[in-house]
Amino acid sequence: HEMGHGTMARRCGGTIAEVLLWPFGGICFTTRPTGRSPREKLVDDLYIVAAGPATHFPMSGAWVALLAAYAAACSHVVTPSAWKYLVPFSSAGSPCVDPRWPGCFHSYAGFLTYTFLSRAIQLNVMLFLFNVFFPMYPMDGAKLIVCSLQLFCGASARCAAKVLLWTSIPLSIIFIGDALLSAVGKSFLGGGGGGVNSALMAYMGLMCLSESYKIYRLYVEERLYTHPLFELARSDTSRVVDRNGASTRLNTSERDDPEAANPQVQFSEIRAFAGQGRSLNQAPPSSTPYQNMGMPAESRQAWLKRMEEEQAQRGKTVRELEDERLMQKR
Repeated sequence: HEMGHGTMARRCGGTIAEVLLWPFGGICFTTRPTGRSPREKLVDDLYIVAAGPATHFPMSGAWVALLAAYAAACSHVVTPSAWKYLVPFSSAGSPCVDPRWPGCFHSYAGFLTYTFLSRAIQLNVMLFLFNVFFPMYPMDGAKLIVCSLQLFCGASARCAAKVLLWTSIPLSIIFIGDALLSAVGKSFLGGGGGGVNSALMAYMGLMCLSESYKIYRLYVEERLYTHPLFELARSDTSRVVDRNGASTRLNTSERDDPEAANPQVQFSEIRAFAGQGRSLNQAPPSSTPYQNMGMPAESRQAWLKRMEEEQAQRGKTVRELEDERLMQKR
């Protein structure tokens, strides 16, 4: 999984700084190529993040092939199909161990080998599901959502940050609460009894909650652009309108760009037709077309005269306008 992140980072022009592997998972620290725009960096991040979970597809296929080959070699043992272990949250069954009964493993060595291969398949499936479908930052699922919202949905960086906070924080609290309840055997996620699993869930919940709080502080301080995932929160240039007109300048502000206001829907009153209509076979009345439209001819003439005067006023030169001003003073 971490090799997928690092390999994709190198293909995008970066380098692998460090790979940390520990009992709670792993972290691949990579660098990004220089001279890339914030949007290009976001595309690189999407490729790098997606490359990690994508490695579980070939790994699962390889483990399925090994399990199928091992089951074929132990043809005297009754085993379920290797493909059944790819179904998440399913119980594919397990072969028995008894040298006296046909269809069972005759030694624990063969049974442990089969169990190891089947658990490897299930582990890859669960790691893929957890990394992709649990949007808890800094898990891969949260990063995929943030990158996709900004690149494909046209969402602003601040909007993507709000989505991240509203998904990551509740899930972190659920993980912490379940870990506490599991200590008394009342887990609602199926991890009752305490032990290592409860401690792992509590640690992951606290870690994700801490990272989400850091993003929340940046959101409140309007400094999201300092985070690698939200560099689009601040544009490189800004449009300034002053007495000299509109101009584009370098953005020297240390704050995020203001969010665009939500469009306001204006409701207009709907009225029934109030004009003077006629049927198709009826002869037109002797009145003028302007009267048929509900506008008297006198008002129409006055409106045309006013428009001609305004057009003539706009067409005057500076010299003519200056002469008129002097005449008015006299």
